[in-house]
Amino acid sequence: MVSCCLEGCLRHAGCFVIATSSNLHPEEPYRMHAYYSALLASVFAQNAAVVSQQGMEVAFDNAAEYWLSSRSRIDLWEHALVRLRNAEREKEYVALQRWWERHGGLLEEIFVTEPLTRTVAASMGGVPISNREGKVAPVADSVFILHHDLTNEIRRAMLRHQLGAAQPFFMRLNRIRLAARKLTDQLLGWMSVMDSGYLAYVCCEETALGFRDELAQLPVRRLQVMMMQLSAQASCTALRKLLSTNCSLPQSNREVLNSAMNLIGRKAFDRRGLLRSDYVWSGILSMTNEDEKPSSLNFDFNFGSSLFWGVETPHSPGQHSPGQHSPDQHSSGRW
Repeated sequence: MVSCCLEGCLRHAGCFVIATSSNLHPEEPYRMHAYYSALLASVFAQNAAVVSQQGMEVAFDNAAEYWLSSRSRIDLWEHALVRLRNAEREKEYVALQRWWERHGGLLEEIFVTEPLTRTVAASMGGVPISNREGKVAPVADSVFILHHDLTNEIRRAMLRHQLGAAQPFFMRLNRIRLAARKLTDQLLGWMSVMDSGYLAYVCCEETALGFRDELAQLPVRRLQVMMMQLSAQASCTALRKLLSTNCSLPQSNREVLNSAMNLIGRKAFDRRGLLRSDYVWSGILSMTNEDEKPSSLNFDFNFGSSLFWGVETPHSPGQHSPGQHSPDQHSSGRW
């Protein structure tokens, strides 16, 4: 009974990444915009000391789930790149134009989800797997390397076609890429105050060190936390404004983020399902349509609040944020 209750608490705490509760759309699978990956990355970064504390363990099934969900999404991304290579080989400009028009949202996902991949690899790599001799590092690092290589391949493709088929999309995609890189260096720079080993996962070490020095100059922990919260909010908001409303792989995004959340060991939560931290974000996400780019974030900096991200906001059942749902389609059916 206790185990079941604890499991329910953990799943409730992890469901903050699912922007709509099950009683709103019981007939539909959960779907999620890739933007929430950036939010979860900021949660990992600001609670790195909690999720990687000594004595923390990750269940083998949770590590396997993270690998499977991440690798499945990477495979779908790679299938799209195969079609791009085929169009390049055939030298059909119309086919290239059609590819960039259809896959703009998918390229956004690849860029905006990389901060979470790097943050998970940095914060969870040293955590051991329950009843095993190994750690999470091989799983998290392999996902990070695959994602990193794919991002570089997309960047090279953008450079090849920046004066051709990719010209209408090049500027916005490049701004998204740079914003995601900045957010990554910002989060990992904050984490490096605790352990300089996290710098191995940054995009630009000089930028990350600059963020680390800014944070280290604040003598009081509460001021540091407030700075991280406000800075992360500003960075995530700036990134959100660049993203399109449509989401290419909403079901895959949900699976990856849910599995990433499940990597946090039970020891990090109390019996209410809250992270054991004095400085958690309460109400980080509002109830919103998953396939919509969120119109606004529900940030609450009330440190005395006992609420945690993921609690239901006061919406009556059946209500959700305005906006149209994209057609519900399983990720495999999109290809």
